[in-house]
Amino acid sequence: MAELHFIRINAIPSSADTLLLLNSFLNSKFMVLHDTSAGSTSIITDSPTVRTAMHNFGISTNEADDAWTEESAKRFKVFATYLFEDNTLLYKKEGSVQEPKLSDMYSILKGTGAKIITAFCPSDIRSTTRIKKEIERDISEMEVRATKNARPILENRDYSAQVEIYHDSDKKRVLGSALNMLNDIIMSNGTSYRFYMLVELSAGTEEAERYLKSKLLILEESEITAKSIPELYADIEKVNCIPFSIERCSRLLSFSDRIRKLPAIKTSFNASEKGIVIGSYVQNGIKSTDEELCIMKESLNLGAIVSGLPGSGKTLSAKSIIGQIAKEGDTKTVIISPNDEWDGFGHSNGLEVIRIYDSQKPINFFRCSSTINAERFYEDLSMLIASASNAGPYRNSIEKVLLSAFNKSYKDTKDPDPNTVYSNIELAVIEQHAKVTNTSIKYTKHGENIKAALQNLRLIISRPEFAYNNGIDFRSIIERGAVFDLSNVSNNMKPFFYALILNQIYGFAESFDIYGDSKLRMLICLEEAQVVFSNDAESAANQDLENRVQNFRKKGIGLFLITHNATDISPRIRRLLQFKMYFRQSADVAKYAANDLIFNEAEDIEIVKKMKVLGQRVCAVSYIGMDENRKVPENSVFVEVPEVTDNKAYKEETNVVKNTKLSDTVFTIKSKEKGPLIGANTYLLYLGERVAECVSDNEGRVTFTGMLLAKKYEVVISGEKKNESKKFKVCGGKSEELII
Repeated sequence: MAELHFIRINAIPSSADTLLLLNSFLNSKFMVLHDTSAGSTSIITDSPTVRTAMHNFGISTNEADDAWTEESAKRFKVFATYLFEDNTLLYKKEGSVQEPKLSDMYSILKGTGAKIITAFCPSDIRSTTRIKKEIERDISEMEVRATKNARPILENRDYSAQVEIYHDSDKKRVLGSALNMLNDIIMSNGTSYRFYMLVELSAGTEEAERYLKSKLLILEESEITAKSIPELYADIEKVNCIPFSIERCSRLLSFSDRIRKLPAIKTSFNASEKGIVIGSYVQNGIKSTDEELCIMKESLNLGAIVSGLPGSGKTLSAKSIIGQIAKEGDTKTVIISPNDEWDGFGHSNGLEVIRIYDSQKPINFFRCSSTINAERFYEDLSMLIASASNAGPYRNSIEKVLLSAFNKSYKDTKDPDPNTVYSNIELAVIEQHAKVTNTSIKYTKHGENIKAALQNLRLIISRPEFAYNNGIDFRSIIERGAVFDLSNVSNNMKPFFYALILNQIYGFAESFDIYGDSKLRMLICLEEAQVVFSNDAESAANQDLENRVQNFRKKGIGLFLITHNATDISPRIRRLLQFKMYFRQSADVAKYAANDLIFNEAEDIEIVKKMKVLGQRVCAVSYIGMDENRKVPENSVFVEVPEVTDNKAYKEETNVVKNTKLSDTVFTIKSKEKGPLIGANTYLLYLGERVAECVSDNEGRVTFTGMLLAKKYEVVISGEKKNESKKFKVCGGKSEELII
C-alpha cells in the first residue's frame, strides 16, 4: 500500500459543493476522521489526487500527525448503512446545495469524546454488478404469489386474482430502492463508493451510535480490530456492503461546523504575460494559483489606492509594485512615510532616505525653484498647510492669512528666510483678526484659533535644519528619488511635514509637459495618505487633488495612496483612482469598499462579507487592462501579493549636517546707575513665543543655550510690574550688554 497522508482541514468554501468535490477525487479511496471533542476533521488517504482536488476546490489543509499513538489495538464498531433518496428535495437545486446528512454531528456529539470515521471505498462496475445480482436474488426469494377470491359489492358475480405477498415489506423497500440505484450506476458507467461508518469503542460510543441510527438506516453491524490506522485503512474493504452512487455519498461527506468558512466570490480572469506583477490570481477568492496578474506600469498614471487594516499586507504590495518600477530606472519615485518601514526599501532601490529630525539636512520648505511660478507655489502651500492644520471651520481663514503673508514673503525672492515668512504670518493674523492697542494686541476668537493651529509650523521653523534659507535643492532630490521618513516626528506635526514636502513635489510636477499619457514619468507614494487628505470632499486640498489626479494622467505622473480604510479618502477621489487594491476592511467600511469594485457575477452582500475576512496578503484588485493599444477596465479579481524583503539595515547618510548653527549665547544685564543686575528674571522669545528662561548671576550674566546663529530673538527682563518689563532685540550667537 502507498504511504498514507493525514490531512487536517483548516478552512473550506462557505458554499462547499460536496458532489463536485467528490467527483474531483476521481474514484480515490479515503477516510474522514471526525474528532467531535477537538472539533476537527481530517482526511486519511493514500491517493495524491485527493489532496490536489481539495487544493483546487479551495480547501485549506496542512499535514497532520497520525493521532493513533497507543501501542494496543483499537476496536471499532462498523455500520453498513443505507441512505434513501429524498424524492421531495432534489440533491442540487438552482443556486443552492443540499445540506449534508451528517452536518449536525459535531454540535450534537460535542463533549461526548466520540471519534467517528466515515470510509469511502471505490467500487468498480464488476463489484457493483455482482452486488446487484445478489439483491435481485434476495428480492426474488422474498416474493410469494397467492390467489384471492372476492365478490364486488355492486356486482352479482364472483372473480379471482393473484397478488404478491411480501414477508418483509420494509426490507423489500430498501432492496428495491438500492436495486434502482445500482441500475443507474451500471447504466451510466458511473462512480460508486462502498460507504462505512466506524465508531471507536471508547468514550461517547453509545451517543454516537444513537446519533447515527437517527440519521441513517443501519443494515448490518460488526466489529473490527486494528493495531494502526494503515491496518484499519486496508481491512475496511473486507466488510461487505451496498455501494452508493456518488450523489448519495456526497450527502454523507461533511466537515466540522467549527472549521473556518471561506466566502467564495465567482471571478473570471484573463492571465497577463508582461508588465508589473501585482501577485498571483486567487480563484474565487479562496484557491491560490500560479497565474500572475500583471498590469502595464503606464496604467498607474490613472491613480492608485491601496487600503487595508494593519497587518493585512498593503505596504508589502506597494513595495512589490514600486520596487519593480524603481528597478526599471526610468521613473522618478518619491515616498512619504510616517514610519521607517520604507527605509530599507529606499536603500535597496537606490533612493535617498531622508529621516526628518535625524538627518539634519538643511531644508527650506519655503524655497521655490527658479523654474516654478512663485504665485502658484505659495497658493498650493497655503491650501496644504490650511488643510494640515486641522482647524475645522477656521481652515478658510487660515488660508487667507497664509496667502497674505506669502504674498509679502515672495515679493522679492523665491528663497525667503523662514523667520521672515513666519513673521509675515503673524502680522497677517494681526491685520485680519486682531486689534492693536497702545499696550497689547487683542485677538478675536478666529485670531486665537489661527495662532493655535499654526503653532506646529512655528515649532518646525524653530529647528536649525529648517530655520534657514539656501537649503537643499528639492529638485535634485526628486530627480534621484527619495524616501521621506517621518518616524521621529510627533503625530501632531506629521500633517504639516506631509503638506510641506508634498508642495515641493507638486512644484516639481509643474515642470512636466502634457504629453505623458502613455508613460509613467514619476510616481508619488503617500503612506497613510489620510494624514494630509481627509475624507471631507469639500476640503480645498481634496478638491485640488481631484483636479491633479486628472492632470497627472496627461503629465505621466502616478499618485499612489495607501490608507487603513477605503473611506479615509473621499469617494470622489476614489472614483478617479482607477487602480485599487483593497485588503481586509473593517466591518463598517466593507460595504463602501465593495461598491468600488467590479464583480459582475456576485451579489453585493457576498462581496461585503468577503471584504471582512480576506486573509493576509490577499486583496481584491480593480485594474485597467490593455486591449491592443487601448486602456480598458477589467473585472475585479482576488490576488495574493508576494512577500517582499528589503535591506532594513540603516545606512549612515552622507553629507549630514551637524548642529553647527546652534550657539550658547551670553548676555550681560546692567543698570546705568547700579551696574550688573543680580538675580534678574529673564526669558527668551523666538517668533513671539517664550523658548527659555534664566536668572542673572552675580555678574549680571544670563546664558541661553541652543540659540540659532544669526536669528533674531527678544530678551525680556521682568520688572516688578508688568509694564515695567524691558525688551531687547538680540541675535543668536552674538553676546552683548543689555543696559536698563
